[in-house]
Amino acid sequence: MESLLGTIVFFLPGFLAYFWLQSFGITPVTKHSSGELTAISALLWLPVSFITLLIYNLGVWVSSKMSEMKYIWEVADLSKVSGNFVFLFSFLVLSTLVSFLLSWLWAKYGQERLQKVINKIRISRKVAPFSDAPSVWDEVFVKYGGKVVEIGKIGDEKGYLIGSVRKASRPLEPERNLYLDDVEFFTMIVKDYKVPVSHVFFDTKSGSYVKIFDGEAIKKAQEKYYADNGITS
Repeated sequence: MESLLGTIVFFLPGFLAYFWLQSFGITPVTKHSSGELTAISALLWLPVSFITLLIYNLGVWVSSKMSEMKYIWEVADLSKVSGNFVFLFSFLVLSTLVSFLLSWLWAKYGQERLQKVINKIRISRKVAPFSDAPSVWDEVFVKYGGKVVEIGKIGDEKGYLIGSVRKASRPLEPERNLYLDDVEFFTMIVKDYKVPVSHVFFDTKSGSYVKIFDGEAIKKAQEKYYADNGITS
């Protein structure tokens, strides 16, 4: 039981913050060892728990005349009250809200500013700057906006599919999958109107590729198709 309580109080707040940061697309989804995950959670635990306890102590100050709740400013005090279910529930709820808010603020304002500083230093050292997304997959497919793509494998000239990307794997998913719409329609559009390829995503491990067709050329090809067939969109 003490191990469970220690996990909730001293591990979960930092883990929640890391979960939110991954969900917001700030950090790449990688498989961490238990030691690495513990270290990351410990680093994030301090700011989350500090603000959580500030809010908790503010609540104690407001309700000091109506209850016997005590202020918590030391780790030893935090360990003592971790066996109290009312405190445990309050701490868990506050930690969830605080970790979400801090992660959102960092994703919205802090990370971009820090990355600009880092990129300036990298450029001054003649090193390529970091991209906005944490991985190539996120940079190409997770960003908002529809894309028409061709999916295939190097060496297999017939085994390919062309379609509009409706859904792509989220950052937290270990596998990289694409869900395509209107395969027959866009296959015909690309072939008949010779739509050029603007970018190619290549998986060096599996030998698979994803060709991304030029967005403006796709729009013009669709408009021409509708005009040729007397269809109003």
